[in-house]
Amino acid sequence: MKTRSIFFTFLIFCHLSFPCSAETRLYISTGFTSPVSDFYHNVLAEADKRMDGVSIEFEALPAERSLVLANRGINDGECCRIPAVITSEYKNLKPIDISFYSAKFSAFSKNKHKKINSFNDLKPYSVGTVKGWKIAVMKIKEVKPREVQIVTTPDQLFNMIQQNRIDYGVVGYLSGLQSIRNVQATDVYAIEPPLIEKPLYLILHNKHSALIPLFNKIFSEMNADGSIEKIYNKLSKSLTQKTTRN
Repeated sequence: MKTRSIFFTFLIFCHLSFPCSAETRLYISTGFTSPVSDFYHNVLAEADKRMDGVSIEFEALPAERSLVLANRGINDGECCRIPAVITSEYKNLKPIDISFYSAKFSAFSKNKHKKINSFNDLKPYSVGTVKGWKIAVMKIKEVKPREVQIVTTPDQLFNMIQQNRIDYGVVGYLSGLQSIRNVQATDVYAIEPPLIEKPLYLILHNKHSALIPLFNKIFSEMNADGSIEKIYNKLSKSLTQKTTRN
């Protein structure tokens, strides 16, 4: 009876004074849409399994809202961004040091044999991209192709390629694969190599700076053991398979 009394006294003290299980629950958001958000979700779910004392909840939000909530500390982090672009404006955010994803901007066209190695190679053609894809929009405007079309969604862009209204569309590689599937554009292809490849980084609110070494360790291990590559290849393959079946 005495032992039981001591046990319950300990539980009450533990509850009032400090958490007995010091688990940190992180709410991470992203401004990316599917399929990139699906990739992030799967990677962070695997990271969650490997972390003692840390759990991760993930959600996709409008891009600006995702950043604002993380910067205010309402959410705990944002996945994933180019640090130099983000942290100069959002002062409360700090990136981890290890990237697990590089954004690939690719040219898509019906002509898969035409060599397009840079944005400058697009100059003689009619070219489109999607509003909000800032890097692609900026680069295309710098090059000044023969004709430029800025549309609202990737699916609109791929319909235009399919209907021969533009020669090339520039979007993220995974998003391009999904749009090929969505609009059944089976004769549209990604041109290799990508026009741009930029490493992106998970960004945490400053209050979680102490967790950066843990995230560095986990993502380093996941990169080294092939877990991240496996998740990426599985997603990419599923998009390609769905395109083939349509």
